[in-house]
Amino acid sequence: MNMKLHSNSANSKTKTFTFKYDPYLTPEGMFTDFWQAVDGKQCLSKPHQISSPHIEVLLDSINKNRWEIFNTLVVKKPNSLTELAKLLNKDYGNVWRDVRILEGMGIIKLQKEGTEVKPIALYERIVFDLSAERIISVASTKTHPTLNH
Repeated sequence: MNMKLHSNSANSKTKTFTFKYDPYLTPEGMFTDFWQAVDGKQCLSKPHQISSPHIEVLLDSINKNRWEIFNTLVVKKPNSLTELAKLLNKDYGNVWRDVRILEGMGIIKLQKEGTEVKPIALYERIVFDLSAERIISVASTKTHPTLNH
């Protein structure tokens, strides 16, 4: 079993993971960092945060299944992936896939304990930072064609 354990676990000051809208972030930079993290090839360069210039990407990153997994880890603290799958009443393979994605994003860690793998939430909550100020400032900098009459 090939697992990447994160050394950038949440410290006592940072209990919140943020999905942040950043309209100035280049898509190339964001997708390279994000997808390599999701694929388990590297940890995110900004622990505690994922940024994107696309709100849809942020909302899709923590889909309903991943949110349920995260919430169950925070509230019920299961001792293994098997227990987590049973608590969620979901197929183990599907839970494993989503757990690996959450691990790649740095939201949880997987800890080998004997023959079991224990999923551990690194945060108490997840927030979306969709600051209206950033949205408005980007909209105001776009050029609009002039109507000629």
